[in-house]
Amino acid sequence: MTWAKRRAIIVTVVILFFAAIIWAALGPRELMGKSVLVMDVNGDIEDQAPLNPFALVTGNRPSVLQDYIGAIDSARTDPRITGLVVRIGDLGGGWAKIEELRSHLLAFRASRKPNICYLGYDGIGNPEYYLASACSQVWLVPTNSVSITGMMAQALFLRGSLDKLKVVPEVYHIAEFKTAYNTYTEKKFTPAHREEVESVLGGVFNQYVTETAAARRIDRAKFQALVATGPFSGREAVHNELIDRLAYWDQVQDYFKERGGWNPITLERYGNLLRRSSGPRIAVVYATGEIASGDSGSSPTSGTIMGGDTIAAALRSARQDKGVRAIVLRVDSGGGSVVASEVIRREVELAEAQKPVVVSMADLAASGGYWISVPAAKIVAEPDTETGSIGVLAGKMNIAGLYSLLGLSTDYVATSENATLFSEQQNFTPAQQAYIQKTLQETYDTFTRTVAADRHLSVEAVDKIAKGRVWTGEQAKQLGLVDYLGGLDRAIAVAKELANIPERQSVSIQRLPRQKSLLDQLLQWEEDQISGRTPSLAAALQQILGTMEPVQARVPYVLHIR
Repeated sequence: MTWAKRRAIIVTVVILFFAAIIWAALGPRELMGKSVLVMDVNGDIEDQAPLNPFALVTGNRPSVLQDYIGAIDSARTDPRITGLVVRIGDLGGGWAKIEELRSHLLAFRASRKPNICYLGYDGIGNPEYYLASACSQVWLVPTNSVSITGMMAQALFLRGSLDKLKVVPEVYHIAEFKTAYNTYTEKKFTPAHREEVESVLGGVFNQYVTETAAARRIDRAKFQALVATGPFSGREAVHNELIDRLAYWDQVQDYFKERGGWNPITLERYGNLLRRSSGPRIAVVYATGEIASGDSGSSPTSGTIMGGDTIAAALRSARQDKGVRAIVLRVDSGGGSVVASEVIRREVELAEAQKPVVVSMADLAASGGYWISVPAAKIVAEPDTETGSIGVLAGKMNIAGLYSLLGLSTDYVATSENATLFSEQQNFTPAQQAYIQKTLQETYDTFTRTVAADRHLSVEAVDKIAKGRVWTGEQAKQLGLVDYLGGLDRAIAVAKELANIPERQSVSIQRLPRQKSLLDQLLQWEEDQISGRTPSLAAALQQILGTMEPVQARVPYVLHIR
């Protein structure tokens, strides 16, 4: 055993010893009657907590979507929980997971237990107000404002900066809506890019206005007119019935004291007290992040990495486990490597041949994220999920000009012309361009034929709605790319039906891939420290600029809708 492994084991034992002491002191206690569940929702709402060894020690693992949903659903019928308070801060991420969380708040609201969405933090805009509207009452700190406005979608273009740095992007794609690398090749929206963005933005905005107006019992046209003239001060928000009351936190507590008592319990503590469900097992496989070959991990530039081998192994494990009655593949990805996507797709196909597989799409399931979804028996997406993007691209950044600016130079010898195919020091030759175009067309044809076969559509019909275009989940359902609208709970219900599990029978959820243990994470960290090598300037630049080599199935843009 190496010293690194011994040291990791010793550190783990010491940490676990102190963690046990902390757990004994702060662990779950019996839940008091007349308790009020208090949840803080802010930042990105994630499906999976990022790998963090320190969180395993302290127990401060960030809450994920299923933590919120599980607690809300349990509290709705738990006689010990008499009310709910949701403290909403500045939200990040996409609209679909906000939409999914909101649907469960609406279900709690139907229980008629007191529930308040409390806006006591800065940054109350469209997403935050959309979530808050699910509560029967929305309260606002008097000095706060409600910054609901018309929506905008913004994309960043780097071509001007690349020109100054003498970096030449050379990208090929199929088809006109596959605009992922317009960020590097353009200085503004192309007509196709703009058309696509306007379509997605219009879908999200329509959903937001319709559902928020209904929840607040405001005429839709009136609410849309209000949105067009926002933001609003606290008093203006109350006058326009956007807010029910201006109040402070102590007044929230007084409200519940007057109605039976104020015994607050946090999301974390309540989650620890909940009993695990029993019954037939359904495996939920989380496929999150940029798709790449190898094992899952994280990257400082790309965030969570979905390793093709890791997800394929999780699907294979669920397929071979006779106790697993059905599989739900939870996809939150804009794609990536075609090879890794195909490795995962094949395992979905093999699993579907043995037991029902249902896909649940989160914020994003486009390009490679859609590629891995198509063999499933059914696909479920939220109305605001970004999906489709059936198209491919490939390219590189020629940084020879930047090297020249920095006084750097390279030289090479090669045995053939194509040895320089993905060299960062030169553009593609005409013969190399022809090869790239041929490979892209073959991959695109494979993609469309696969979608056509699995979705029971003609190739011609798929080609019309493909071309790299992103659709909202609602649009995708109309086009036949999605079967049902809803969240993970809807996907589980569909899986139960396909597996012949009675609707009212509870099921046990097995979440895959299993999170790495503290020891595994420490060992990995040690290995990274020992074997870590400083990347070359070229490698670092290629990673920062997001070079795609070889062919990628990647969502056509990073779009922020507020």
